[in-house]
Amino acid sequence: MPDPTNKAELLEMVEESYAAFEALLAPLSEAQLSEAALSNGWSLKDILAHLAAWHYRAAQVIEAAQRNEQAQLTPSTKTDEEVDQFNHATFVANRSRPLAEVRKDFRSSYQRLLAATKALSEAALFEPEYFSWMKGTAFWQVVKGDTFGHYAEHKPDIEAWLARQRS
Repeated sequence: MPDPTNKAELLEMVEESYAAFEALLAPLSEAQLSEAALSNGWSLKDILAHLAAWHYRAAQVIEAAQRNEQAQLTPSTKTDEEVDQFNHATFVANRSRPLAEVRKDFRSSYQRLLAATKALSEAALFEPEYFSWMKGTAFWQVVKGDTFGHYAEHKPDIEAWLARQRS
């Protein structure tokens, strides 16, 4: 998939990838979504909670950017080790939550991220020098990292699990 070149393309990619991800999971039962059967011992419900946590973080980053501020998120996720710790803490915190709550969070976190993205100007999203703290990286990459880029990261594991279910 080529990188977006403007806000309309970015929003289309975000919305289409979210819809495709939801469609991938739509036919599955609560038992299937809750089964800890992925290669890392997670369930599909755990993936939804994980994605929701990253949606919320991205929304906070984007909302701070709307105020022309660099977000100060806690905990920090600047290193691979910190990302792994955040992911593990998210897994532990959400493991026993009901699927309906996790799905609601996934959807509401996505809506918050989407609304925040829509509120940014095209210049804020695509001009690499717009936000000095981005150090020459265009802001749309933040959006990609926690939407279509992130869904694509988890899709192969989910598709492999689905293929095992069909065989």
